[in-house]
Amino acid sequence: MNVSSRQLKAFVLAARHQSFSRAAEQLFITQPGMSMLMRELEGQLGFRLFDRTTRKVALTQLGSRLLPVAERSLLEFETAASVIGRSATANRHLAIGATPLIASRLLPSAIAKYATRTPKLKISLRDGELSSVIAMTLSGQTDIGLGCFIAPVTGVRRVALYRFSLMLIDPPDAPPRRSPRWLPWQEVKDRCLIGLPPDNPIQQLIDRNLQRVGRRAPPDMVLSYLETQIAMVAAGAGSAVVPTFTIPACRAFGVAMHPLTEPAVPLDLCQIIYRGRKLPAEADDFREFFKSYIAEWAQPWSKN
Repeated sequence: MNVSSRQLKAFVLAARHQSFSRAAEQLFITQPGMSMLMRELEGQLGFRLFDRTTRKVALTQLGSRLLPVAERSLLEFETAASVIGRSATANRHLAIGATPLIASRLLPSAIAKYATRTPKLKISLRDGELSSVIAMTLSGQTDIGLGCFIAPVTGVRRVALYRFSLMLIDPPDAPPRRSPRWLPWQEVKDRCLIGLPPDNPIQQLIDRNLQRVGRRAPPDMVLSYLETQIAMVAAGAGSAVVPTFTIPACRAFGVAMHPLTEPAVPLDLCQIIYRGRKLPAEADDFREFFKSYIAEWAQPWSKN
């Protein structure tokens, strides 16, 4: 017999609420998933735990005998886990996953600054494509994931950290623009553009706005990473439409930046968390610190 703590938790919650749907809500799973957990548990035990009707579920006689055993086992497990967890606070750890440019340009200095406030907390950083950041978050390899998650992500809770937008970047030696500094999309459509692959969600957002002003041709050059785009623009290979969270990298390469308007396109930098995961206590504190850290350089620029 291979009974899991998740199955026992589902059984206890269903018995308390006399409802699979309410138990499923507390476990952050669907009702069909809850029903499957109970079928698997009953299959391993060899007897039914509930009598099911269209309105509620009720414990069978055998289920009533098992319930106090399950509750006692869960209580002992959760108590032990809590005690062990408290003993591990001396070696506190927060694992962060992030897409490449965020990992290379935004997080290193932010983590270093945060470390001066919480020297006993160890922060580890893992970079990867958006799909890798999602996978690491769902698997528990990282506590939180950072990136622009435009499409819905199943199984995670998404928290917006800062609202950015899209901007055009030109080579450093491009002729200076007259005021206003804001540039309408109409003036972008005929540029030689360096873009991301067509399946990239940010590029899809850019393409929709370019199509709105009449450009249907793909980018003249396609690169996989934002920082490579910025480097090629700096080398004079063309222009690019990029998110404004790339400002630190753009400043380092010396490219000219022009926020896009008509319309200004919002783009949220988000944190994702696996719904079933209990985060370290420091995760919320780091999130609020990181939001303030971003605002220090993003807000003054957006007001110029």
